[in-house]
Amino acid sequence: MNEDANDPHASLVAAHHTRIQALLDGDVNMLSTVVGEDLVFVSSSGKTQTRPDVFTAFQSGTLKIERMVSSDISTRIYGDIGILIYKADAKLIDGDTSVEGMTRSTTVYALRDGGWQLISQHQSRTE
Repeated sequence: MNEDANDPHASLVAAHHTRIQALLDGDVNMLSTVVGEDLVFVSSSGKTQTRPDVFTAFQSGTLKIERMVSSDISTRIYGDIGILIYKADAKLIDGDTSVEGMTRSTTVYALRDGGWQLISQHQSRTE
């Protein structure tokens, strides 16, 4: 997760890519290494979820990420807090709803036990 301890920006981006791959693979075990127990996620539709909500949806199969390609990534580091802002072209299934399009996400990570963990994310739709 923290592939380059000397470059916190690079390790933050690496954690982001690990999380995206875990989402695409539906790999809850890998996801648990980069998502904090205290996660609060606000989707582009305004739906607020916690880590248990997200993990339960993945495990039950009601949430599936079919595509997520991130771009325009920028990072900021404030001590043990990292903020990553990016665009994503995504397609997902959430229950009976299919969502597809571009979003802008602001994600907050905390450096814990030598690795970054996502603790907050907020998405907005973009064009």
